[in-house]
Amino acid sequence: MPGVRPLQTRTKPAPRRAKAAAETPAPDIIQALVGEHKYQARLLNTMERQVGLLNQRLPPDWDVMHGVMRYMTQYPDRFHHPKEDLLFEKIALRDPSTRSQIDQMLEEHRTIIAKGADLLAEIDRHREAAPGADPNRLRKLAHAYTGSLRRHMDVETLRLFPLAVRALQPRDWIEVERRMKPILDPVFGEAPADEFKELREAEAARPQGFEPGRLAAGLIEAAALLEAVEALIGAGSRMRRDLLRHNRETLRVNRDLIAQGLALLPWDERTKLMRELMQRNVQMLLGINFRMLDLWSEALGAAFRPYEQPEGPYTPKLLRWRRKPVKPHAAKDSGRQEAV
Repeated sequence: MPGVRPLQTRTKPAPRRAKAAAETPAPDIIQALVGEHKYQARLLNTMERQVGLLNQRLPPDWDVMHGVMRYMTQYPDRFHHPKEDLLFEKIALRDPSTRSQIDQMLEEHRTIIAKGADLLAEIDRHREAAPGADPNRLRKLAHAYTGSLRRHMDVETLRLFPLAVRALQPRDWIEVERRMKPILDPVFGEAPADEFKELREAEAARPQGFEPGRLAAGLIEAAALLEAVEALIGAGSRMRRDLLRHNRETLRVNRDLIAQGLALLPWDERTKLMRELMQRNVQMLLGINFRMLDLWSEALGAAFRPYEQPEGPYTPKLLRWRRKPVKPHAAKDSGRQEAV
């Protein structure tokens, strides 16, 4: 038809831009932090091999175990985690909605540092054959430390670092890089420190394991699910203990008050005592109900940690809130009714 221009087809540049963004290399700071995660994961593999010997009632290499935790407490705890803290604070400034998640990750840094110090002290007790050295405690401390640190690094690599790339501005990267002091790695650097030469040889003599950040999100979700189940089981145990205590106390109070009532002759005194007995039972019942609600609230909160919001990508599927999506035809019907 005259005067009508034919429709022109245009190529959509969005996929091309998305592909270019995906191919854009991460900032040097992120690459350095991911590289340090790989080093830490390799040493955690070394630690787990030594704990495996201990599990088989075989003598581990105490010097190697000491070297691993000496490195972890002297290098990542003093230099790696503070760099991440600085980066995470920048994320929270640019995206205030991440404040609670950032605070949680910062708290995990403090917890990991404390766990590492406890594990190093326990290893040194065994290394020096000190009295009171407990292999069971050592195994528990080692499993708790390696598990929490691996999960923490995966969440950082898969969630926090990409969030930093999206949220931070160029001047943020310049400031973060200016405040980060370059430190030579004492184990994996070109010239390892003398105290870590034996550790480097021991680590290099073993095959390397998985790198952090390469694990599938399903593995992280499985670890989260195990932690959630543990929290729920712990809550059930506490509830059972509190209920038993409540029942014993209720029986004792009722027995004492009924005994007093039988000993009293005047009817009005008996009536007064029975009224008091009912009031006490109601109060104790309300108290145990509130206690059960508090326990379940704490349990659900623990089950969701440390995987951000209840609907976050690392939350166990069994604990995610299921919201049914609004069907398109239902939305159209409601809009048609409003129009009428």
